[in-house]
Amino acid sequence: MANAMVIGIGGVGSVIGQKLHEYDCFDRIVLADLDPVFANQLAAKTPKNRFVVVQANAMDIDGLTALMRQHSVTVTCNACVCQTNHSVLEACLRAGSHYIDMAADIYSAPGVKKAGKNSFEAEIEKFHQPFLDRDLAGILCMGMDPGAVNVFARWAIDRLDSASSIRVLDADNAEVRGYRFAVLFSPETFFEELGAAPYYVKDGRVVSGRPLETEVEWVRFPDPIGLQKTYAVAHEEGVSLGIYPPFVEKGVRYSVFKYSVPDKVVNISKTLQLLNLDTWKKVRVDGVDVSPVRVATAHLPKPALLGATVDGYSCVGTEVRGTKDRKRVEYFVYSMDSHRDTYEKYGYSLTLVQTGIPPALTAKLLASGKITERGVMMPEALDPEELMNQFTREGLPIFVEKREVERI
Repeated sequence: MANAMVIGIGGVGSVIGQKLHEYDCFDRIVLADLDPVFANQLAAKTPKNRFVVVQANAMDIDGLTALMRQHSVTVTCNACVCQTNHSVLEACLRAGSHYIDMAADIYSAPGVKKAGKNSFEAEIEKFHQPFLDRDLAGILCMGMDPGAVNVFARWAIDRLDSASSIRVLDADNAEVRGYRFAVLFSPETFFEELGAAPYYVKDGRVVSGRPLETEVEWVRFPDPIGLQKTYAVAHEEGVSLGIYPPFVEKGVRYSVFKYSVPDKVVNISKTLQLLNLDTWKKVRVDGVDVSPVRVATAHLPKPALLGATVDGYSCVGTEVRGTKDRKRVEYFVYSMDSHRDTYEKYGYSLTLVQTGIPPALTAKLLASGKITERGVMMPEALDPEELMNQFTREGLPIFVEKREVERI
């Protein structure tokens, strides 16, 4: 039997913990957080729970290493903000634990700005070989998007003779009752992404654009979401999928992440950008160092508490265009579900469940030996078949639309 650890027990961390508890392969699940209030709530509501609730600081490498060794942790899911990735990766390396996270720092183009130590490219550069040497896996950005959508891309491209473009598309028509404004996942991450320069791959080169002004396009999503205005937004997979060598070898020249953003949110985001309130870089106010984005979002409701108030649907998927047997082929592989139905089933909003299921399933497959890749990698480097076979069974319904064009 293996033991697992989840660090950061907010909404997504709670979903991961709940899913891990369903798996017989885990003897104990350690729930770690600076403020373990949600961890204690999860433990209290789970019959015959196998949780161990501890207080821990994700930036304390020595403390985390000791905690992992104390509980013989096989796999660690880091559900904290991406600023903690480097320290948790280091602790996993020292303690001998596999590592999974859900996001990385905003991409920085080489020669333009030095990559942050928590960016996926910097994490791979530093930790890939040491993890290989210790027979460990570090799966980066394994949430929904990025994460499952990267697996969708790999699954589709494996079925094509050649591929030319990859578009990750995310749309939501959710309405949150009882609040003037709410964000369904980390508000800090949300506004940081909207305010950052969107990097993507075009004509085989990484290029950038202006926030909420780049690659603007109306996209028709499956009903009941329908036609949505989308924007290129800073997301790890918008770049990683277009520069992944096996995809490039198959002909991929374009990759982008596009998000449907309502006009109200566009206006709020541009206001925060104008006032420089969408950054984690601390400033001193009345003798106290504060992160502007934390202040700007301090009064927003916690995503973990929104589930019962959300109606509508979410659709997240990957479109891959290419050829098979001389025919032009287009795959759209996506997950779509109802916020209301998901809350009634899991007790959490759909956004949190969509993000939490992929890392939990990945942890199970690592612990059971079904994932054999080693080193530090993005999800597109994983064999997609086992994940795709189990996503729907685990609560992430997967749909595939395939279109072929043939000359007659």
